[in-house]
Amino acid sequence: MCARHSAGNARRGSTPFSGKVVWITGASSGIGAALALELARRGAKLVLSARRVEALDDVKAACAYPADVHVHPFDMSDLGNLPLQAEHALGLVGHVDYMIHNAGIASRNRVVETTLSVDQRVMATNPRPL
Repeated sequence: MCARHSAGNARRGSTPFSGKVVWITGASSGIGAALALELARRGAKLVLSARRVEALDDVKAACAYPADVHVHPFDMSDLGNLPLQAEHALGLVGHVDYMIHNAGIASRNRVVETTLSVDQRVMATNPRPL
């Protein structure tokens, strides 16, 4: 282990997330961005995903150790492309210790005024419990 990396771990202290790889979807704002900032502070290496690249870059820059943060933008509703996205993310970090599915969208409209395509996009994007 190089001296710089060793010194970085000493600054971070020992936490359950020290050195762990955490992939967060929906990391461009809200809860996902807050999780990224806190987990980075606790020494996690991060993969941040969402549709908005610029917002992901802003979150990365705000993290305690931005060199340990990888930005991997994609759209969770593109279900056919998810296996390729997973392969790409693993190519960035080698493995993932924790996966936080936080991506989601909402439609704020009356049911009778919401089209089927909007409902389908919400259902395809939002995480579903197992």
